[in-house]
Amino acid sequence: MSRGVGYDPYDAEPNLTYRTKKVDEAPRGLGKLAAAALQSLEASVALPSKKTHDDVLQANTGWAMDPVGWAQRQAASAELERQTAHIADALAGAGVNVVLDGDVTFIGAVTGVVEQQRVYRACRFLPTIAARDRRPTVNGLKLFMSGHKYSKYFRYAVMTCSEPVPTSADHQGDIRAAIQELNRRISKWAHKAQKKKWGVKVLYRGIEFTRATAAERDAEAHARGQASNLSERYKAGTVLYHVHANVLYWPTRVMKEEGKTWEDFLRFTHEATGAWWKDNGKVEKVEELVKYCSKPNDTLKSSADELVWLYHATQRLKLCQPLGDFKLWMKELEAAGEKVVRVHVGRGEGRLMRVKKRGKTDEDAKDGDAETEAEETADEDGDESDAEKKAPPSNMLLGMTLPQWRHSPWAEPLIMVQRYDPSKPFGEAGGDIEAWRRMAREAWDENFGPEPEEALRVAQMAREAVMSADDIREAAEAAEAYIVHTCSSTVPTGGDPDEEVPPEELDDDLREVVSLFKGGTVVRLVPRSPAEEDEIPFEAPDVVARWAKMRADLAVSAARLLERRATLVQVPGQSPEPGCRIAA
Repeated sequence: MSRGVGYDPYDAEPNLTYRTKKVDEAPRGLGKLAAAALQSLEASVALPSKKTHDDVLQANTGWAMDPVGWAQRQAASAELERQTAHIADALAGAGVNVVLDGDVTFIGAVTGVVEQQRVYRACRFLPTIAARDRRPTVNGLKLFMSGHKYSKYFRYAVMTCSEPVPTSADHQGDIRAAIQELNRRISKWAHKAQKKKWGVKVLYRGIEFTRATAAERDAEAHARGQASNLSERYKAGTVLYHVHANVLYWPTRVMKEEGKTWEDFLRFTHEATGAWWKDNGKVEKVEELVKYCSKPNDTLKSSADELVWLYHATQRLKLCQPLGDFKLWMKELEAAGEKVVRVHVGRGEGRLMRVKKRGKTDEDAKDGDAETEAEETADEDGDESDAEKKAPPSNMLLGMTLPQWRHSPWAEPLIMVQRYDPSKPFGEAGGDIEAWRRMAREAWDENFGPEPEEALRVAQMAREAVMSADDIREAAEAAEAYIVHTCSSTVPTGGDPDEEVPPEELDDDLREVVSLFKGGTVVRLVPRSPAEEDEIPFEAPDVVARWAKMRADLAVSAARLLERRATLVQVPGQSPEPGCRIAA
């Protein structure tokens, strides 16, 4: 067998083979009920969604997340931004500019926080670009698998090129050719695996490359008990890139026939791909399959010349690509004008759903990813020659995003403005911004979001971490309750006003919570009259009438139930049913 195409003996062990039950065999008993439930779930996922962009805007605005987890997430996002800026600056120092003209400013539609962000070209190894490109694929694959009847048979494999790609000051290998060759081999293997005798469908392929010196790779191999002489073949300090692909595939039938066993399939795969092959079993987590093409920490170690080499080698390459049935599903999604979004369904939980995009011809907020929208606009500006280029306009309104946890642990939509200049007017776009802010605040209040000032106060506490995690969560709960307990009704009820409680009468725990809110006071609510205990005052007349009818119906039902129980008084030794006796 040729170099690099051998496979480990454990790949052919029985624990990787399937049970003898056929995949398409009709289930019975409980299996039939489970299959019916799966089919119902698949139908709900496969059909076009009735959710629209505005529905998601309404549902997700004010969606609260754990403030401690939010702070950790913000720290990770800030680290990605820092790493991206560092790599971009290194590329710029070497003569490659990946920063586009026309930065984007995000304005919180509820909190009003203004944040400026750089816009980068589609350089796939920049961490923020990789994260942006990864999100729709992860969401789409999760929803596709959750609605697929046979997703439990999907498997995850890694194909690694047998030879690394060296790069040094003296010599730079051709990593672009290595990626293209691996892609071609996987495509040919996928075609034969499905069309020939194997019945295997390939659904996704994602390219990755790891970076390490020859000496480091030798040390890792020796620690695993494997032989490696890369330091002899290359210099010990030579940086080697190992190109590999994460592949999602689906064996649609059991491989038990003569010449069509699992071992035969493994052997066929090694010969077809010319790469090291490792089957990782069933897919447990989509994020382990869809990854960044390069680890940010690895990229940060690269020299400027190495980054330029990597930039040109990966330019316009398809590194992550849906294949087969998943590709068709994603195309159908795009043709229907839909995308996969996590929608708040209550109690802080979200569910991935197909959501209808907002049409670009609408006068309201544009739909789509903020960074993508800004990148396209900046690219258009960059295509003009110096002679034709005019002074770019300020305060160019790009649209409004779906709610994000960007400025606080409560999600809010973000208004995107290019070349933001607060000293200049927005013109006609100013009316759109005010309308969007009113709409966002209404949704925020309807979903019981706290006062924006309190949300930002909790966000600052979580970021600074000057308090314990429990105290921060307590402050978040108090902020959410703040809007309920301090608001007054629009119609005066008369009677005695609520009594303000002096600070000295509070216990230590409550006094500490109150101290978190500048200017906040504690009031003792006047007890409502007994007539008010069972209903909320100031309801609309139709709501009151509906509740009254419901109470009347419940009273009638209760009376009937009591009558029936009276007629069914059981005589000892005799069944309630006439003509029947209880067995001794």
